[in-house]
Amino acid sequence: MPDRAHVLAITFVAVVVVAGTCCSPAPPKGLSDAVYYDKVYGAWLGKCIGGALGMPLEGWRYPDIEKQYPEITGYVGYFTDTWKGWSGCLDIIEVPRDQLWHKSSLRVSVPRFDPAASYALPIIGISHECATAVASWEIRDMRILGPKADLRFGADDWQPGEGCAWCGPRTARFDYDGKRAWVRLKPEQARRLALKPHDIITLAFQARWLSGDNRVGVAFDYRSRDKRKGFGPDDDATYQVVGLHALEAYGPDLSTRQIAAEWCEHLPDISTSLAEGLALERMRKGIWPPASGEHPIGEAIGGQMKGEIWGLISPGRPQLAAEYARRDGVVAHCRNGVYGEQFIAVMMSGAFYQKDVRKLLELGLRHLPRDSKYAGVIGEVIRWHDRYPDWRDTRRVLLAKYPNICNPVYAEAGIVALALLYGGGDFEKSICIAAACGSDTDCNTASVGALLGCIHGARAIPAKWTDPVDDEFRCFARGLEQWRISDLARRICAAGRKALAHHGRALKFSQPR
Repeated sequence: MPDRAHVLAITFVAVVVVAGTCCSPAPPKGLSDAVYYDKVYGAWLGKCIGGALGMPLEGWRYPDIEKQYPEITGYVGYFTDTWKGWSGCLDIIEVPRDQLWHKSSLRVSVPRFDPAASYALPIIGISHECATAVASWEIRDMRILGPKADLRFGADDWQPGEGCAWCGPRTARFDYDGKRAWVRLKPEQARRLALKPHDIITLAFQARWLSGDNRVGVAFDYRSRDKRKGFGPDDDATYQVVGLHALEAYGPDLSTRQIAAEWCEHLPDISTSLAEGLALERMRKGIWPPASGEHPIGEAIGGQMKGEIWGLISPGRPQLAAEYARRDGVVAHCRNGVYGEQFIAVMMSGAFYQKDVRKLLELGLRHLPRDSKYAGVIGEVIRWHDRYPDWRDTRRVLLAKYPNICNPVYAEAGIVALALLYGGGDFEKSICIAAACGSDTDCNTASVGALLGCIHGARAIPAKWTDPVDDEFRCFARGLEQWRISDLARRICAAGRKALAHHGRALKFSQPR
């Protein structure tokens, strides 16, 4: 059962929502269909652009991002080519456990693959298929002795992956957590190497064991020669599509229980390490909202990352957006996890008529309990912004105080506010700052991109960002997998018009549900 504090907090928010027309700026009269569509289309493009920018950096710490990408001005790997599989670990060496550098090499034959459709990228590292004990080690001066030439590739030619980061000009450090840690030759260099099946190559390097397991292996990654087009699937956008579908199916007086039923129908099994997966498992056992969202990870980022849809169907009506977001939020979250979804929804609703990002943040705060931890974090970032001219100083202070990724949501809430404030309303600057903060980058950068996309509209977003998305979006909701973003925007606008017509200037929800 919800505790008394939670009930009082949710009741407070409901009162603010119902009274919202008295304290929120009035939207412009007569939002035209063309402007409404352009802003919704811009928001969803911005959501996809931000997700694509942030996804290759998801979970990175910001010092590691700065080492690999000192300045982010464009996509950092999402729109390259698609993964077509890997060879499995082909050979392994054991590095002496003395913490000294040792010359090492592994000689392998390239397995069979189709070189007309794909190309092969050499990998150095280890994965859980070969080792399970945690470990740390370093390698440097990687060379490939191939069928054509002896190529020595510097740090700029290798790409650290999961569990790996540069710690010197030619030295990569691996911190293996029992899953995988690897460094891979960059795509442009792999194309230059032009490996074919049965080619014999030797990967030579120096290795130094530091702790734990002492094995290092080699493998090949296979990548399609065709570049990826479109965005997704991604989880936060998927939940929003389900929310839209629920609104279309049940109408503007949509209830929490109806949203929950849509989750059970359209979502596949999701890991119970995530709030959404845990809630879905509970609902399939008959534990319905709000109890489904009352669990140890109920204040994670999952609400914040999917709040935009409710603002898009409530243009200029932040109180309506907050109530829809609350009904959706309690399906899988509680307390600050729900406030995050309401905060984003309210700002998105306000973005149809307000371009000043600080005023949008203040609008969002007015629809949260003043004493909530979530509101406190946003207030801190606003004060740090006033104190520190350089956004990096605010990033340092924020992530030192809130180091945890995703759960609770506080670091992610702060990053969104930070990027909006220091980006100053500029689309590219804002999403690049969000990406450079690390943490849950795909979600944070997507939320920032969606808000700025709505403020400016689709036609104002530079082609360097929109062209790779190519008006294409995918999600993993069953029966709703493939979309044109333009078609999705039209459906959102249609649902929004119905919601506005139904509720008028006063909310017609009989009671919070």
